[in-house]
Amino acid sequence: MPHRPRVAFALAVGLAAICAPILASIYLAWHQSLAAQKALSLAYAHDSLRRVEEAANQFAVAKHRVDAAKFTPCSPSDIDLLRQIDLGSNYIQAAGRTSGNTLLCTSQGVTTPTFLGKPSLISSRGVAEYFNVRLSTQQWHPLDVFAAGGFAIIVDPNLPTDIPMEGSDVELSVFVLSAPNRDRLAVQGASFQPAWFEPIAAGTEATLLDHGYLVSRVRSAKWDLAVVAAVPEHYAVQHVRHFALIFAPFGVLCGILFAWAVNYITQLRSSFPAILRRALKRKEFYVEYQPIVHLDSRRIIGAEALVRWKSPLANIPPDHFIPLAEDRGLIHLITEEVLAAVTRDLPQLIAIDPDFEVAINMSTGDLRSGRTLERLNQLLYATGALPHNIGIEATERAFLHHSETAQLIGTLRSRGFRVSIDDFGTGYSSLACLQSLSLDTLKIDKAFVETINTDGATSQVVVHIIEMARSLHLQTIAEGVETEAQAEFLRRRGVRYAQGWLFGKSMPVASLLKKLTASTTDSVAGHV
Repeated sequence: MPHRPRVAFALAVGLAAICAPILASIYLAWHQSLAAQKALSLAYAHDSLRRVEEAANQFAVAKHRVDAAKFTPCSPSDIDLLRQIDLGSNYIQAAGRTSGNTLLCTSQGVTTPTFLGKPSLISSRGVAEYFNVRLSTQQWHPLDVFAAGGFAIIVDPNLPTDIPMEGSDVELSVFVLSAPNRDRLAVQGASFQPAWFEPIAAGTEATLLDHGYLVSRVRSAKWDLAVVAAVPEHYAVQHVRHFALIFAPFGVLCGILFAWAVNYITQLRSSFPAILRRALKRKEFYVEYQPIVHLDSRRIIGAEALVRWKSPLANIPPDHFIPLAEDRGLIHLITEEVLAAVTRDLPQLIAIDPDFEVAINMSTGDLRSGRTLERLNQLLYATGALPHNIGIEATERAFLHHSETAQLIGTLRSRGFRVSIDDFGTGYSSLACLQSLSLDTLKIDKAFVETINTDGATSQVVVHIIEMARSLHLQTIAEGVETEAQAEFLRRRGVRYAQGWLFGKSMPVASLLKKLTASTTDSVAGHV
């Protein structure tokens, strides 16, 4: 081959060798972006479905309580029971009594009958559903009423869709499958297409690309409900531009990135259980500790073990993967990772302070498993720690099944472990639940702490929680303390312990050991 043609051929091959990986990377970036948006839309759909399912479950439980009580409708005893249901249910705005299409009374003191009109639909379970109801002229936005057998609940239609999302143009809707027109219980957005509401099998999920949206549908396995979440395709286009700017200057490395991208796309297209197990195998989960301090002395007396997930692309927030792991019955695998990390770290902590306590979060499944006590005993044996060095924390959701968890909680406390109810005021528990369970500590959710010294509607709730805990002889720990004013307010009202950014963010064990050493040294010096 003549010299010039050979040079031209070499240049062409070289150019192809540079451009081909770049083009392939851009092509893969597009598919990777779609997969990421699919995972995001599925997360939105699952989160919304979880909320509406919990509301349906609370309705069923509440109706059973009302039917079992057999009080005369709207009698003082009946209204008192309705108020208990209202206060103990985080997704129910109010409970009431109905006759025909008339709302007779509610848990919020309404005793004047209100005609609801004709039901918007009657579900396959015989529940009459009234949408966009205004019960009074002072009501600032419509509510939904669900009634069956003379009992009704009133819910905010925005609750299932009021979740953090990537942008305001994300479409989200909860709909009833058995309704002829796929009637929607909650809606965010207006660009829905009829094909998005086609039914799928119970307990399944499906995703499609349609009309410029990546659309995910998730159907409840138990209730006649489904959710559609649609993320605009332009988000994926924005991600592709970003990848192109990164890959173009590094064409030589695109071959390696190609293999990585294929692997990542495969992960995103896998089911969540497979992704989770792969992440566990690759040690993508790790534990950080947030200090808990004594408010009077500011001495560090313990820490909460917080699990984190760092994927190859980003840190995944716990409020995304924890609910999914619980729903799929895989949360015990994450709990095992936390226990393993605490087993490694605890000996160093109690060497500095023998009374140091590490709080470990437990799920509903953990509190119903006999394996939990065995694993905690193994932790004590491996670390040389005592039961008072371990605290067990469970959210209010776990106490919904208190009849099944009470025995293990009682056993844990009899062995010397402290048991706390976490994020109090945001979940399911009622005063009756707290009275029937043996607990040591009540943790005040940061949502209430941040309203201290403000004009917010819930600014006084924290005071009532403190008083209630005191009446039940429970210690209190305030979460999310960020200012000295909040800390002083809590201290004056008898709250002994707190955690939050004022005292330290979550940190690796090495950083915690340094802070604990300094805290212990300062405490000893203060007593000399």
